Amino acid sequence: MENFEHIFFDFDGTIMNTSEGVFEGFDRVREYFNIELEDKSVYNTMIGPPLYESFDRVFHLTGKKLEKGIEVFHDYYTPIGLYKCKLYDEVAPLIKKLKAAGKKIYVATSKPEVYARQLLQKFGIDSLFDFIGGVDMEGVRRDKIDVIRYVMDTNNLNDVKDQCLMLGDTHYDIDGAKLAGLKSMGILWGFGSEKSLRESGADYIAKDAAHVYEILTGK
Repeated sequence: MENFEHIFFDFDGTIMNTSEGVFEGFDRVREYFNIELEDKSVYNTMIGPPLYESFDRVFHLTGKKLEKGIEVFHDYYTPIGLYKCKLYDEVAPLIKKLKAAGKKIYVATSKPEVYARQLLQKFGIDSLFDFIGGVDMEGVRRDKIDVIRYVMDTNNLNDVKDQCLMLGDTHYDIDGAKLAGLKSMGILWGFGSEKSLRESGADYIAKDAAHVYEILTGK
């Protein structure tokens, strides 16, 4: 059993189900550009990666149109969509148990850091985290690897990579962990699939919060 002392949590699909507000933001972008989709289930693949990547891949927006699409999304999401979300029931108790077991808990999300902080404060659980890290609005931190490195640098963790684990619901979390030289755990209550998590090389797969705790503590 490896001893992971520093646990990095993804946000969307891992800590909170943010799909309602995010999906409505996607709808606003499609309406603005008159984009037709045969199946809106593709929205599930758009939560996790940065917006610029999802809008390029799914909506085929590039250049100035991509910039405008992100602006349209934020114009809806910041005042309204942000708050249409739910905390996964088992996550806060899991984090409390992990902290009681001596683990340090961080957020490493491709969501703008300001949004993640606002939501964690709204639900009254921001104090559970030792640090909250996300992308910045200026575009300096754009990808998951940028955020993971930011969290590691800020918390002086580069010399203890073997004690760090990235936990998330999509292959973007697993890919980011690999690039940072960290082990990873895929969780199955979010937006990703077990197949995708395994194919991307997740070191562990947890079906629920109790399974996460068992893997990390042996209890």
